[in-house]
Amino acid sequence: MKKLAITLIISALSISIYAQTKPYKIKFGGADKKVLINVQSAPLIIQGVDGDEVSIEQTGENKREMPKEADGLRMITGGVLDNTGTGANAEIEGNNLKIMIPKSRYTGTLLIKIPKNLHLFVREENTSGEQRWTISDFVGEIELKTNYSKVYLNDITGPLVANTGYGKIFVTYSRLTQNSPSSISASGAIDVTIPADTKAHVKLRSYYGDIFTDWDMAPVKKESKQIASGSGTKTLSTTSGLAPSAKSADDCNCDDDKVWGNVYSIAAGGGGNNKDAFEGTINGGGVVIDLKSSNGNIYLRKKK
Repeated sequence: MKKLAITLIISALSISIYAQTKPYKIKFGGADKKVLINVQSAPLIIQGVDGDEVSIEQTGENKREMPKEADGLRMITGGVLDNTGTGANAEIEGNNLKIMIPKSRYTGTLLIKIPKNLHLFVREENTSGEQRWTISDFVGEIELKTNYSKVYLNDITGPLVANTGYGKIFVTYSRLTQNSPSSISASGAIDVTIPADTKAHVKLRSYYGDIFTDWDMAPVKKESKQIASGSGTKTLSTTSGLAPSAKSADDCNCDDDKVWGNVYSIAAGGGGNNKDAFEGTINGGGVVIDLKSSNGNIYLRKKK
């Protein structure tokens, strides 16, 4: 009997800690529709789904159990009235569904399911503390702004426009749409994986980090009279169009277009205030992917 009582107590605690809220559902779909999610500080799972319905529910571990005295009442946190029963507020305004998620001592991870072809905009307002966000299975446009949270985007097609602050961002494209460019600007690391048959024009810039890839990319040739210089010495890499006799900055007439012709645009590297940069094409070129990090490394991978 004693063992049975202990088992029942543990089971009851597990139910209260990992209890899921009843999903809140609202019809929302169609052309030109946008879902705007404003988050103060919360872990998120956002899934693209078929259909014309948005649902919100708590899942996983809740931070804290609601007081019994609050049964039948709705919570107001940070000026946001919970009208979904999940800790969030949802309102339709014209073509936009606005979801407000305040910081709460009770709310755990929120699972939000959204029609996969809608335009998704997610913004984070917290100024400290890292959360984990996962966004998956989207074919619509995604716009994203975070401060410290770590973001995983899986099986998206783009276009993606993201500003990820100090958190890392990991992106895996199932297909890269050729309709509009994708751009990621971050302070931290950027890790992007794209399919092997992708046609793209790639721009990579890292100011205090390094750039890594397993792609064979053709550098973009540009008209330029500038040469690389670093550590106080001027050096010149051998490039297409450079006169054979010109092996350094002192050996050539740098103002003579006939000497230079078409050369690769070379950015100074080596850290400090300089930046490592590369611009090239994949599979003959296509839609632009622009990746820029001020403090982290950039990883551009070929999907295996």
